[in-house]
Amino acid sequence: MDKHDPAKIEKAKAAFGRMPKRTLEIFLLSQVEGLSYVEIAKREGLFLWQVRRHMLRAIRIIAREMR
Repeated sequence: MDKHDPAKIEKAKAAFGRMPKRTLEIFLLSQVEGLSYVEIAKREGLFLWQVRRHMLRAIRIIAREMR
């Protein structure tokens, strides 16, 4: 399937809509802005384990929606 497949795009939008706001923010800092987990933790005043937890949550939600 093409990465521009409309069905995949809709599934991704649904996944983003199901994420808690903070999880989505952290996911976007990593994937769109290209920040490392350490950079995100420092910028957002979080512990590294908290950033990892949000990213794991985001990945799980995306994987579930993309099935």
